[in-house]
Amino acid sequence: MTNLDNLTDVEMDVLKELGSIGTGHAATSLSQLLNKDVYFSVPEVKVGEIKNLSSEFIGEVVAGVIIALQDLEQKKSGYLYIMFPEKSAKKIAGDLFGMDELDEEMYASTIMEVGNILSSSFCDASADFMNIILLPSPPSFAVDVPTAVIDSVVSQMAKNSNHIILFETALSSDADIEIYLALLPESCLLDDMMKILGQL
Repeated sequence: MTNLDNLTDVEMDVLKELGSIGTGHAATSLSQLLNKDVYFSVPEVKVGEIKNLSSEFIGEVVAGVIIALQDLEQKKSGYLYIMFPEKSAKKIAGDLFGMDELDEEMYASTIMEVGNILSSSFCDASADFMNIILLPSPPSFAVDVPTAVIDSVVSQMAKNSNHIILFETALSSDADIEIYLALLPESCLLDDMMKILGQL
């Protein structure tokens, strides 16, 4: 089990680089999908107790897509939570279909598919960096404040870990679109991350 209490600045920088690689590939996929320039912020890496995790998320209602991550042995590796503020979600869905208004089913399906594309890009790039396999599950969709969505994830993860690393980053474009990504790794994925740090 990885000890997260005494990470050095160098180790934190490597974790930030891991987040940057995954987010950069997700931004490229979104740019190709929307045919617009997409930018991403350097990820913030936060290490803390899992019971305090929900306080880290934005307070507004978002269209959230949450994806469970597994390895080849179908063991849980954690979760990737992709948050679309409602204005951004509606802008993305409208741009893809060339329509100002979409019905609820088409809207949800579109955001789930965008979330699926982003999660696949993020997972593929991150897994390549760590030389592991990460398999994203089909996305689950919810419109709510992030803390409400994340509480069920936290209760599951708390069974296996007391601490968590949160990678928090944002994608944005000149079309006033914002997306937030958070990676919540379980202990097995944390151990893979720490193997990289051990090679420094």
